[in-house]
Amino acid sequence: MIKISNKKVNKIKKSNIEFINEKEDYAIIIETKYNSAIVLYENELLEVTLSKSIKGIINKILFSGDKVILEDSKITGIIKRKNILSREKYDSTKLNDIGVKKIIATNIDIAIIVVAANEPPLHPKFIDRYMILLNNSNIPFIICINKCDLLSKKEEKTIKLYESLGIKIIKTSIYNKSGIEELKNVLNSKQAIFVGHSGVGKSSLINTILNESDIKTGSLGNKTKKGCHTTTSSTYYKWNENSGVIDTPGIRSLDLSNYKVEDIKNSFEEFIPYNNLCKYKNCHHNTEPVSFCMIKKQVINGTISKERYESYLKIINEIKRK
Repeated sequence: MIKISNKKVNKIKKSNIEFINEKEDYAIIIETKYNSAIVLYENELLEVTLSKSIKGIINKILFSGDKVILEDSKITGIIKRKNILSREKYDSTKLNDIGVKKIIATNIDIAIIVVAANEPPLHPKFIDRYMILLNNSNIPFIICINKCDLLSKKEEKTIKLYESLGIKIIKTSIYNKSGIEELKNVLNSKQAIFVGHSGVGKSSLINTILNESDIKTGSLGNKTKKGCHTTTSSTYYKWNENSGVIDTPGIRSLDLSNYKVEDIKNSFEEFIPYNNLCKYKNCHHNTEPVSFCMIKKQVINGTISKERYESYLKIINEIKRK
């Protein structure tokens, strides 16, 4: 197991680190400390420091997934990031304080939103929040319904709702191994991140992929390749030559109150054809009369699901209360 630190940061401090558009020879940040970092370079783990020409604290300017340039075990530059995934202020986990902005990872090719069919119960509104976060971070995603052996008709109805939106869904179970090969095909040759509620089985899924791949993860010092029942910090695994996954701590709440209403409206894809058909251009689809709001009309006639609309209302009401 290779751990990635997930330090609390309020903002990225400015530094004179050099950003480079592209370079084939690079290392990937695995873990950052105060004045050093663990990187993966040519299938080996190395502990490196910043070049004297770069001013700054490593875990304030570099994050898991960053691609960096090395010279004599020194970081001399960073390749321009394709995206950054961070949790907004007021998010909380079991071990982290509320009111702290946290960068989770960078350079993500695909995100896997993991939910359980049951135990814990499937929460569609939590899926909606992650979809908004990922859409606004320009990160493609799929939904993984884990513990699919516990599916009931109620959860199947929820799955069909998201499938109707054109979202790819994979059903998995670590007990009968269903869906594992399909999931591996999606992850192959990508840097992926697993996100979701506490207890949905993200770590168990990753452990299953690792065990089946028969590819060992490198270790440094006392770190070993073994799973944890509860993930307390982001963890990076390389399971194939060009494939890596990042496990993240389960989140109990995901706050979106820093977003604008327009960002939320445009993240509900089924709203988009109707957003500009309301009587008022700045319609927020909440307190306006039904006769003025095209979205409300679509909810009434069943074109837009009531559950998704209620999820939207809850989020924008949080924004308006801020």
